[in-house]
Amino acid sequence: MRRALCMLIALWLCLPFFASAQDNVDIPYVVGNDSISRALLVGCDRFLSQPDTTPSSFNNVNRMAEAFTSSKMDFSVLMTRPEGLSSTGDLAAAILDAFSAADENDVSYFYLSTHGVWEEGMTSAQMTLLLSDGKRETSVSAYMLRTMFDQIQGRKVLIIDACHAGAMLGKGTESQLSNVFTGRDYTVLCSSGGAEESWFWSGDIDGEQLAGAGYFSGALVRAISAEGNFAADDNRDGEITLTELKRYLLGHHGASTVRTYPEESSEPLFTYDVSQYSGYRREALVEGISFESDVLTADDPTAYFTFNVVSRVQMAYQLVYQRGGRWDFDNAQLIYDNNGEFSPYLKPGATLTLGMKERAITINRADTGTSGYVLLQLLTIERGVPSVAASQVLCVPPNSGDPMLSITAPSFFAPEDGEELTFTVLHAFPCEVAITIQDMEGKTIRRICARQGTRPEQLDPTGSSFTWDGLTNTGDLASEGMYRIVVKGYVGSERYEAVSDPVILLGVSG
Repeated sequence: MRRALCMLIALWLCLPFFASAQDNVDIPYVVGNDSISRALLVGCDRFLSQPDTTPSSFNNVNRMAEAFTSSKMDFSVLMTRPEGLSSTGDLAAAILDAFSAADENDVSYFYLSTHGVWEEGMTSAQMTLLLSDGKRETSVSAYMLRTMFDQIQGRKVLIIDACHAGAMLGKGTESQLSNVFTGRDYTVLCSSGGAEESWFWSGDIDGEQLAGAGYFSGALVRAISAEGNFAADDNRDGEITLTELKRYLLGHHGASTVRTYPEESSEPLFTYDVSQYSGYRREALVEGISFESDVLTADDPTAYFTFNVVSRVQMAYQLVYQRGGRWDFDNAQLIYDNNGEFSPYLKPGATLTLGMKERAITINRADTGTSGYVLLQLLTIERGVPSVAASQVLCVPPNSGDPMLSITAPSFFAPEDGEELTFTVLHAFPCEVAITIQDMEGKTIRRICARQGTRPEQLDPTGSSFTWDGLTNTGDLASEGMYRIVVKGYVGSERYEAVSDPVILLGVSG
């Protein structure tokens, strides 16, 4: 039986050094509009039943707090608990302490970094998050967490940074599960799908445990804060929506698959003052990272990408291969960029000059076999300390073969009640897929994805999960009736197709 816990990474070269911040910080802000924002950030590192992650969650919380303060949302309360909470009573009390004053116009932000526990056969409500301070430990189920937040008025934004977190949304699982947080007043962002680990790193420098954090939290901070030049804001309008944030994280965070509820939303999650940062010198050393494609060929598995160096910096590229259905960080391949020359070693003073760079990294075919997945991480190195600037999942399909496509989906859903249709596409190996929703006359009403590479989700059997929110390509709610899911798979020059059984879109219940 698969152990449901967050994995610890023993490669210090994978993650940035995060400075510690004060514990239990309550920061007051002046509120400037009718909607008041509040935040509670919690991290648990020391456990009785699971491996210690010190100081990863501690650093996650403090970096998230710094990211929140670079917004213009004027938090009236920002509470951090980076040393952990050890009981459901403590968590409930902290939630009430932070958010009890919220009214229907307010927004309450909750971030939790910890171990997540879930296995196939459990329901979504049974997915649990560990609470511990190293002396006492308990767990809070997704259902219990929902019950706690149902007492809070207004909009609730939950960010769950834990293994298997997506199970609470019924996403990233083999079995068809319900979403615990269905409802118009909930927005939920999970670091991983239900079957996936959410990767952390923890280690020591000179005998002191100083460095460590999560891949997800690092990407999220870059996405929403000045540190990353608010990288998720595609149109640079000063508002970062859930759709923009999810798109950025899927493109720049490869170690796990981000899951959200709702699947898409144009409502702003985070805001910042564009005029204040229009002339701002980025804290990021590189920006504008772009990958030519997420799909490579088995004959020539070469990844092409570009980036802009805004400050002289040393760079390295780390290749992490999927083996046995999991990322093999222990045997990752590290390649240094000696100003355009690649080698396993960093030459002294080999910093990259300013400006746009084009790079090509070829995957070792012996590591992927006829097909597979590779995680490509771009690392910046400053004062000897590496940081992950971006990561991309690379899909390497075989040259030929039938992927044996099949679709598993619920028979009905009611989007007007906040429900979504989450379905699983099984495929025997990595491939490209295009997915559409069609009515029973064969007319396409929604394109879920257009010929993109699959990514590993640790499903067994191998597959990928997708969600339809019931909207058409024009953004309107589809009419009540019967629909079907059509999946096209591309392997070499061949195309394969699978069609689901009819799915009924229901109107408002009752």
